Amino acid sequence: MTLARLALMVVLQAILLESVAPFGEWTRPQWALWALFMVPPQAGAFTKLGAGFLMGLGLDLMMGTYGHHMVAGTVLGGALPGLHRILAPRDGYEVTQKPTLRDLGFQWVLVLSLLGAAVFHLALMLVDTWHAHLMPGALLPALTSAVWTACCCLLLHLLIVPPGRKTNG
Repeated sequence: MTLARLALMVVLQAILLESVAPFGEWTRPQWALWALFMVPPQAGAFTKLGAGFLMGLGLDLMMGTYGHHMVAGTVLGGALPGLHRILAPRDGYEVTQKPTLRDLGFQWVLVLSLLGAAVFHLALMLVDTWHAHLMPGALLPALTSAVWTACCCLLLHLLIVPPGRKTNG
């Protein structure tokens, strides 16, 4: 299910949502990150790293960005185990918990989305910019895009799995 969700979001972003930037370069959301945030916290570190790599590779192949998203996705996939460890509940994650609003709460989803989007967009900015004198000008658009991406991920959480609805499996 996770792989199908990841593939669907990559295709949707590349085909339909690529040009959705309401305020120009300052808000360039990466909708496919939601699928990466939906990888269960109990999954292994290699699974998360591989999912980040595959998400980025898929975006690069479909959007023609020459490895930029692959690097940023791999960085985020590598950072996800640490983020999950930092945000873990006091008693740890239960086997049946999913990274949804209903199971882990609004605060957990919001913080994971903000931190994960910031990691992804900063890595993407570093790969896109490469020149030290251009990075200060790219830092603020990367951070505003990360906030916008987190908002889009929260919207997808609410649309796909509303907080009060029971899910099967």
